[in-house]
Amino acid sequence: MTQGHPAPAPPPGQPPVPGYGPPAGHPGPPLPAGPYPGMPGAGQPAHYPGAPGQPGFPPPYPPQPPTAPKSRRGLWIGVGVGVLALTLCAGTAVGVGVGLTRGDEEPTKAAAGANGVTVTQQELNELLNRHSKALADKDLKGYLAPFDPARKDLVAGQTALFKNLGKLPLSVARYGTVAQQGRTSDSFGRGVTFQLDVSFVHQFDGYDLTPVAEWYRWTVVKENRDAPLKVTAVTGAPAANGSSKTVYYPGPWDKWRDIHVERTAHTLVITDAAMASAATRYAPVAEAAVRDDLAAWRAGGAAGDIPKGFVIALVKGKNDLGSLYRINKEKTTESGVSIGMIAASRGGVDIGGTRIVIDVSDRSFFGSGNRRGPQDIFRHEVGHSLVASLEDADKQDFFTGIENWIVEGFAEYLAHRGESLRASGRFPQARAIVRSGDWDGKLPDNLDWDIPENHVSFHYWLGHAAMTYLADTYGERKLFAFVVARYQGATAAQACQRVLGVPLDRFQSGWSAYVRAQAR
Repeated sequence: MTQGHPAPAPPPGQPPVPGYGPPAGHPGPPLPAGPYPGMPGAGQPAHYPGAPGQPGFPPPYPPQPPTAPKSRRGLWIGVGVGVLALTLCAGTAVGVGVGLTRGDEEPTKAAAGANGVTVTQQELNELLNRHSKALADKDLKGYLAPFDPARKDLVAGQTALFKNLGKLPLSVARYGTVAQQGRTSDSFGRGVTFQLDVSFVHQFDGYDLTPVAEWYRWTVVKENRDAPLKVTAVTGAPAANGSSKTVYYPGPWDKWRDIHVERTAHTLVITDAAMASAATRYAPVAEAAVRDDLAAWRAGGAAGDIPKGFVIALVKGKNDLGSLYRINKEKTTESGVSIGMIAASRGGVDIGGTRIVIDVSDRSFFGSGNRRGPQDIFRHEVGHSLVASLEDADKQDFFTGIENWIVEGFAEYLAHRGESLRASGRFPQARAIVRSGDWDGKLPDNLDWDIPENHVSFHYWLGHAAMTYLADTYGERKLFAFVVARYQGATAAQACQRVLGVPLDRFQSGWSAYVRAQAR
């Protein structure tokens, strides 16, 4: 769960910088269409204005979370909506509508009678166990066995998926049932068709802290009593709310028929095979950005369980940016995003890993002659991903979450670490606004982050200025300690008092004077 960030905006009266804009909004993480008893809210993406935008993101509700974390900040930036405690065990389906639950299975079988058609939980378990084993054994024929051979496009898509997954360093890759919708039994011997939500639980070796999950929706048919289960369609499990229509779907392995994978010491860069040259070109830039951010983290003496590597997808265009690990309901405007993936089981962290997606066709950062742009956006999104797993969702305000000036300010600080605030591309607009008197001298709150729209880049700069002021005044180690404290559940006021030794209003007044001095 991290955010993206808007690109710097020009001073008033000047034309906008191509590719720069405000974040996409802050809806909460969507729940899968249900009802699914006991579902949590979840992690959200972060955006880069300039990479602008913060759509809310779907939490996977994988089998086996004892209690899922509630949605955190207005990240994705999303306001958490709907907190339900998912208590599904691996391999257990929750009946929805006319779906089965384990306690109903025997009575349903009895009602079906000798000629009835009934899909049992055991059949579903065995189907997905065989599917998981075929993937592990690299058995294409076994992997394709559930899919209707008459559906040529479906079989071709699943064949491509199998081959793509084989290119990835997955230490965990298994399928489990999550929920059912539709008629799974017929007493008169007629065939049944129902929807089965399937959780693909997976973990990138060396990148994810814990397994995470993507949700599919399979259309399953049993034509008669003795017929095998047959899958006739596969899509993403629909989300019931939030800015994404799906639950962490599609992954690059679903979206592209052939993926290219470039691996460095700290990054796994995934692209469409047609973009292999971009992966080769930008993988070293991504690696350098990760090294820079990790070096800053070590120099800051920060504590916490952070990833040792990051999964990054490169795309060309906003359509692809808005349809990877999500399907945006509204227009995609950001240039990059870091998406937090909810842990498949709650074992000490809420976010098990992150997925960074960057639009390398965005001229704001990848225009001809822009040597700094790629470094800035990679550093920013990696900065979000760096701290995502530290957030304790249970200790955050359900509606507002962590302040954007901290979340985005920290990522901007890492993107421009070691530079003057005046070197930022956002500075000309920021100076113009401060000098005009159109600023109240206060830290921007999350509700006003996008208001007015032309101030989003300014708000990113104010967050950057807050982090820079904190480091200049109290030392960089205090900056990292402050950010970690806030992510781990201290309020901004508590973090100020405990880490900096001053009340928040005194910090804000000092920062306000600092900003005005910068704008002279």
